[in-house]
Amino acid sequence: SVSKRRALPWDPNMGEDAGEMDSFVRYLVMRLLNSLKGKALDYTRDGRDDSQAKAHIFMINNAYFLLEELGSESEHHKLHKDKSENDYYRLTGSWFNDKVNKMMESEKKKYLEHWEALNTHLTAVDSNELEFLKNDSKALSHESGRLIKQRFSGFNESFERSYQLHKNLCIIDARLRMTLQHEVSSVFVPRYRRFFEKYTKVKFSKKHQG
Repeated sequence: SVSKRRALPWDPNMGEDAGEMDSFVRYLVMRLLNSLKGKALDYTRDGRDDSQAKAHIFMINNAYFLLEELGSESEHHKLHKDKSENDYYRLTGSWFNDKVNKMMESEKKKYLEHWEALNTHLTAVDSNELEFLKNDSKALSHESGRLIKQRFSGFNESFERSYQLHKNLCIIDARLRMTLQHEVSSVFVPRYRRFFEKYTKVKFSKKHQG
């Protein structure tokens, strides 16, 4: 008689309950993902200003690569679907796409939070804080105008700092790069556009006027 298979690290079951290759593949994938998380954690410990952002980009790059190379719904797979099944190995189980997609979206969300900080400068100025000149009811006083100008200058300074911090982070895949650029811009551009359209119409007084 055939002896029962012993328990293995990736599959504790034995005999008829023992898993097939799928169990081994899951085990390898989880080990790989944990290894990537460990490497990303190392990035956060180097003390640089871009450490956190670099860790998120590292995870996004690798998650995207795994989905493209092994996922059943990747663009790479669609382009080569006429190839022999022996030419490209794919993980067809939904667990793989679900797991890696969830990880990538989580890292994207954390990365985009770095840009969300720009919106703190784009809040509306309370109408109670605005004063207009006595001799020109459409022109803001110098102090009121300064409240708005401070928001514009604060945004510009923060954007420049963020740009300098993130510009050297590498997004390897061109499609992923374009997607992430669009997602970054969607974080603050709509609000900036509304803020700009609202307050560039405001008439500011010159210093010492009124």
